[in-house]
Amino acid sequence: MSARRIAIVGAGHAGGRVVQHLLGLDDSCRVTLIGEEPYAPYERPALSKAVLAGEQSWSELMLATDEFWTAHPRLERLTARVVGLERERRVLHLDDGRQVGFDELVVATGGAARPLTVPGGDLPGLHVLRGIGDCEKLATTLVAGSRLLVIGAGVIGMEVAATASAAGVSVTVLDVSDQIMRRCLPAPVSQWLAEQHQQVGVTLKSRVVVQSIVQYGDIYQVQVQGFEGVSEMLEAQQVLLAIGIDCDTGFLQEAGITCRNGVVVDASCRSPDAPWCYAVGDVANCENAFYGRLLRQETWRNAENQALAVAQQIAGIAQPYGEIPWMWTDQLGHNIQVVGLIDDADAHVWRGDLAQGKATLVLLKAQRVVAAVMVNQGKERKALEALIRDRRPVDLALLGDVSVSLKAVAA
Repeated sequence: MSARRIAIVGAGHAGGRVVQHLLGLDDSCRVTLIGEEPYAPYERPALSKAVLAGEQSWSELMLATDEFWTAHPRLERLTARVVGLERERRVLHLDDGRQVGFDELVVATGGAARPLTVPGGDLPGLHVLRGIGDCEKLATTLVAGSRLLVIGAGVIGMEVAATASAAGVSVTVLDVSDQIMRRCLPAPVSQWLAEQHQQVGVTLKSRVVVQSIVQYGDIYQVQVQGFEGVSEMLEAQQVLLAIGIDCDTGFLQEAGITCRNGVVVDASCRSPDAPWCYAVGDVANCENAFYGRLLRQETWRNAENQALAVAQQIAGIAQPYGEIPWMWTDQLGHNIQVVGLIDDADAHVWRGDLAQGKATLVLLKAQRVVAAVMVNQGKERKALEALIRDRRPVDLALLGDVSVSLKAVAA
């Protein structure tokens, strides 16, 4: 019996973890890992923080040793881009002309930095931050006294703002929203974090739209317009585009695989159009078994755990994927963690006083905990996740009493 051929497209964190788990779980398969970067699979969260600041080497981010990726007898690693998929033949076409046949396909392509579609939005000197090469390029420009303009106040934009500010760079952040990190943080925590940035000199401009970017020598001029109609010209030596990602699904869509906000997959992480096609990580819009609806997560933990779930599915260990979202960010000496889905809430309870720089905002729906935001209170995460999974009504008075442990609240 010939070995099963598993092709994994995308050699980032999620794709790399699938390889590691699969080779350990199933000794009957041969794996081909295809990625565009010259680097072996690595974790990305530190790129906007410790690595960008020069406090950590990117070599410390690697998932495994070079020997694992180059010498494993059942693994082939290719550096190329997939440009086509023949569904009937189960063949991938690469941009260098090679073809890769497979029995099962794992899509772990993640996404590309979303382009800024305004005049000058594609100037070659503008920065994005998706990989090691981007990080190295940006790091060389963070010189004390220089000016950095960050377009986008999401996680990456605000983490870079914090890192650059600590390096003595004058930072201005632009966003169309009225609050920073709107997708991740409820308004009270967002406002508190914005104040921390402003206290160290970061300028925040909300409810503004970039109209154009022009370069004159080593200076970029960025024309913006506020929602009230007032225009302003801003100048900086460097500009970072941090307005999100577009999922990399082109070759799948052309082959008729359903893609909508990523690759649509069921709770086993399989495409309904092709049972041999799985998706994992940032690109997977997965029918979450816990929430009972499609959920796409751009988090470290999702890359870790969904990779294991996919490897188990391929190895014949069937288990539906029902991850509760968890993300964290480290900015300006503060650690903020978010569990659950903040948009599902209709009420909230504070544990602690955020003015003291240490508190947890618990979000509820029908008196059931659905999410929580922990500011320098990461020790409460596991107990809060247990409350979310439990789905039982809680006593709000006990929940808000910091003298009562969360375990007691759950009892």
